[in-house]
Amino acid sequence: MLNSMQDSESINSKQRQTRDMFNRIADTYDPLNHGLSLGIDTIWRKKAINIMKIDNKSVVLDVATGTGDIAILALKKNAATVVGIDPAFEMVRKTNQKITAYSGKFHAIEGFGEYLPLKSDFFSHVLISYGIRNVSERNLALSEFYRVLKKNGKLGILEFSKSGLPFFQTIYNVYFRYILTCVGGLISGDREAYEYLPESVSQFPSHEDFIAECLRAGFKLVRFSSGFLGISTFYEFQK
Repeated sequence: MLNSMQDSESINSKQRQTRDMFNRIADTYDPLNHGLSLGIDTIWRKKAINIMKIDNKSVVLDVATGTGDIAILALKKNAATVVGIDPAFEMVRKTNQKITAYSGKFHAIEGFGEYLPLKSDFFSHVLISYGIRNVSERNLALSEFYRVLKKNGKLGILEFSKSGLPFFQTIYNVYFRYILTCVGGLISGDREAYEYLPESVSQFPSHEDFIAECLRAGFKLVRFSSGFLGISTFYEFQK
């Protein structure tokens, strides 16, 4: 399953900053992540797993696994094997603490989406939830997702997006830029990390532009759908 790990000296500055940020907030990540998203992330992760039709033959890669929420849902669907990969050691440590009931079927490793230390044509499913916007070089990551997927394998990407409703987008921006930043920064002790979230969402490409990036990587679009007034979007692609 594993190939050689990425040389730490080749990590670029954004990758290093993102990894260090998530290492710092790992201990408060779960309650803040679910609470400050108003539960949207939990609802949409469950929807994504249901759409992807994971079963006992599925071999699943959860990229930017964080503390393993998607990995746990895949395991509950009786996936044969789930690998969670995240650049932040502290996130990997928290994931291993959470996923003890599936120790024989789950493996957590450190690594970046742009340089997956994994064999080609190995996984039936690749999933990344609320993490693609943190990837430093999306074109490299998408190429890696394509490489490690089997023929006809599925790629599922869940991400925050901009609402198409101007009034709601204004409310959303106020919440993300002020309330979330203040509360998240106060509880985690790391205001910078929670200033990063709205900034990363605002810089993420439109649906059309992001789909075009995935098509250039070789994927075929199966579907995409937005929910909760357009602020969360799920994309399904096939190799």
